[in-house]
Amino acid sequence: MPIPLLARGDGWVVVAKPPHVVVHRGRDTWNEYAALQRTRDLVGKRVYPVHRLDRPASGCLLFATERSRTAELHAALKRGTKTYVCLVRGHFKHESPTRVTNPIRDEGKEKEAASVVECLGKSHDPRCSLLRVRPETGRHHQIRRHVRDLHHPILGDRSHGDHRENHHWKAKGLDQLALHAIRLELDLPEGPLVAVSPVFPRLHRVFVELPWWDEAVAKEPDLALDPVPWTEDEEDEE
Repeated sequence: MPIPLLARGDGWVVVAKPPHVVVHRGRDTWNEYAALQRTRDLVGKRVYPVHRLDRPASGCLLFATERSRTAELHAALKRGTKTYVCLVRGHFKHESPTRVTNPIRDEGKEKEAASVVECLGKSHDPRCSLLRVRPETGRHHQIRRHVRDLHHPILGDRSHGDHRENHHWKAKGLDQLALHAIRLELDLPEGPLVAVSPVFPRLHRVFVELPWWDEAVAKEPDLALDPVPWTEDEEDEE
């Protein structure tokens, strides 16, 4: 099954990266079918990554299809809006959007970082919340670290999360990082680029069973889109 295509324009393409798929091959993943190769095969030409998504995360991923546009697209992405949703541990205590500015150690240095976090829905039973996060910078594991710093780690996060809670939620069917890049909004010289990625099937099935689902959809209508066409076996890929 080809990687889902979300949007395409002059010199760029946006796909829906599945969970458990690396963006590009590395020393330890040289033999994997990465998102870069999947996108190349989809569009029939070389592509160039403009940004990254963590391997276990899913959602909107932008590639340049012309090398000459890569720097321009990267600059537009820094100015644009990236919107993520994540399922986290606990009943979120902040009632209004919260800006997190804790610096993040990246490439051996402390770097400025900022994310705006707001709650889409929360419940006491089960004790969890769905957050919408808009990062203003792009540091390594930024969203995962910033929501953890608010004492609400993302469920399924093996690096920064709560292992006991992860085990509990795995029994409920959540066997991945509950972090999804739902939307990209960029201004390009030829006009706006807006791409929306529906949630992948397994994550969607967990979300719709939670008591805050209708409230979350009212605040973030793109959650109600039909799940990305993708099979169970493909979601199992590591």
